[in-house]
Amino acid sequence: MFEGMSLFIGALLDALIGPNLFVPGEPFLIAAGYQLHQGIWTGVFAVLLGGLIGDQASYWIGRYVGTPAQKKLIAWQPKTRRPIARCRHLMYKKGNYVLAFARLLGPIAWVVPFVAGTNKVEWSRFSLFGMIGLLLGVGQFVMWGYLLSYGVDKFPFIQQAQTIVVEHQYSLMAIGASLLFLYVGRKLKWRLLFTKFTLVFFSLTLFANYSHFFWLSDDFQNQPNNSQIESAFVSPLELDYRAYPGKSKVFDAQAINVLFYGENPRQLMLQLGWVENKTFSRNDIEWRDYLKLLQQNTPPVSDLFWNQQPQQMAFQLPGDLLKRSHIRWWKGGVDPQSKQTVWVGALSYDNGLQVTPYSGIVTILHSIDPDVDQERDRLAKQIVQYAPNQRVDFQHLVSPITLDEEHDYYTDGKVLVVKPMPSI
Repeated sequence: MFEGMSLFIGALLDALIGPNLFVPGEPFLIAAGYQLHQGIWTGVFAVLLGGLIGDQASYWIGRYVGTPAQKKLIAWQPKTRRPIARCRHLMYKKGNYVLAFARLLGPIAWVVPFVAGTNKVEWSRFSLFGMIGLLLGVGQFVMWGYLLSYGVDKFPFIQQAQTIVVEHQYSLMAIGASLLFLYVGRKLKWRLLFTKFTLVFFSLTLFANYSHFFWLSDDFQNQPNNSQIESAFVSPLELDYRAYPGKSKVFDAQAINVLFYGENPRQLMLQLGWVENKTFSRNDIEWRDYLKLLQQNTPPVSDLFWNQQPQQMAFQLPGDLLKRSHIRWWKGGVDPQSKQTVWVGALSYDNGLQVTPYSGIVTILHSIDPDVDQERDRLAKQIVQYAPNQRVDFQHLVSPITLDEEHDYYTDGKVLVVKPMPSI
């Protein structure tokens, strides 16, 4: 379907006034990008030639029969009235910019060559700036086709951008809906508009929070385990010692500062007097369950993400609602020497509450004490005193970290390593 002639015809119809109201050119341009990745240049040449001829034909149609054709076009397709009016206005104000960036201006691109001809724009001027616009407009979709063929996973920055957008989709929708409400209110001249806007924005933000914790977090319960990472052989030097309050790395990191070797750290934590917490991603928590856990001073632990996965279990020492020690655990892989499972832990201390960006929303969470080494050393003393069957060690696996724009904690770089005592 997408051989050279088909690509040429598709790009031609996408640029020609009249047919371009119905023929989307993007599939043909993206297909040319696919072919380019395979080493075939003729597809790119075909869409550029088709777009050039379509633009030129639209220009000369407007030049010779512009006014009557414009009236017939509007009568035939009323939706063109607004783009034509906007295009005429922009052409008068900033004609060269419009000609150069027409293909980036949405529906206006349909009529720019035609209106340029109708307004008797010099052909040489139209051709020069129109060629720039053609290269920009066609080039962007050819590039996306090339990237899709190459594999988006080969471009981490694209994956990261996609993760950020998906993770923040409900916050973005709340902001968009609030701005739309403000725009409509200004047009209709509503009274007390700012107060109403504030209430709408606040309500949508609360809804985004509720949806995140009580609806969307449950999606992880139905996802398959990350078995490839969990069963892969891994050295402590290969592990990432940062966790994030979201799947994207735009958030400030929190410390991974404990390693546990063994089948499961649950027995050790309970032996030390820690209480296992519910988590939003691993447990089905309803509003009533949340209130009950608050009464017990064991509120659910908000999710941290290590390798874009939420913790598999979490524990806290007995405390109150504002101050508590807590740790989250993930399976990190298998030690190649002992063949034991390696668990990574993020241990820290909650010290009050704060408003903070978290996993695509803005919410109220516990404030983390930046001195994570203090909690690490405290856990090591507990293990020595109450779990003599475990051996503790401190290893320099991380460079020392100070408080900065990427970290909310500081550490000397030592990681607490907990292993079973060798049998005698």
